[in-house]
Amino acid sequence: MRDFLLILVLFSNILYSQSDTLKSEYEVIYRITSFNDTLYKHNAVEENLSLLIKGNKSLFRSAQKAKSDSIAMAIGMKAANNPVNGKVILNMKDVPGVYFKSEVFLDNGKQTIYKELMRSRLSFPLEDPILWKIEPETKMIESYLCKKATGKYKNRHYTAWFTETIPIPDGPYVFKGLPGLVLEIYDPNDYIHFTLVSFKKVVKPIVLMKDVFPTKYSTFYKVRQNMRDNAAGMLSNQTGITFKPSDVKRINDNAKKNNNYLD
Repeated sequence: MRDFLLILVLFSNILYSQSDTLKSEYEVIYRITSFNDTLYKHNAVEENLSLLIKGNKSLFRSAQKAKSDSIAMAIGMKAANNPVNGKVILNMKDVPGVYFKSEVFLDNGKQTIYKELMRSRLSFPLEDPILWKIEPETKMIESYLCKKATGKYKNRHYTAWFTETIPIPDGPYVFKGLPGLVLEIYDPNDYIHFTLVSFKKVVKPIVLMKDVFPTKYSTFYKVRQNMRDNAAGMLSNQTGITFKPSDVKRINDNAKKNNNYLD
């Protein structure tokens, strides 16, 4: 019983509360293509992302993350019910990896951004919504006539293509507020590129990330910078593991290669 309770506590930090009653009306699936290291534009990272929409509320998160969480819980429950020599053994090799861990919740025009840094979860309000400029160009995406818009978020410029055929002022991540759904968006160097996969009516629970420390962007930025400068130290503090000098160098070097942040 003690091991079973331990499993429940462990996975309550991974999963989301299922008591929320808000359900989506639509789901948009996007495909993100990006590069961890802008100095080495090879081996693109790709992942499907989900935008669940209900009226003036929406939740944007990794479609893979929901699947990963579900599999992790199933493994945890099975391990708790089948201890080996009195011990609960977890084997997570079949849990799918998740690259895109950021989430955005839109509520009546207000956006809250959720981030994960190793084992830390932080949230902060969007302080600088994008000021869009609608351009004269148009193009077709799938069967939708789209208009072009340009805008700047943090220190990066973006080109968005949105369709008024779907009059929902939403889009991937923080790219919202246009008079139609954003179907594609990218930066000039194509370091980050969102493309439409599908749009359909779907009823799914809109469940927010739990166990989150609310803060502001400037604090999140400092925490992330500390992680980038001393990833091995932060990982050691969170896990209690003492790394060998060679491992410290490898972990810190790998962390510094990840420089393509979508703030």
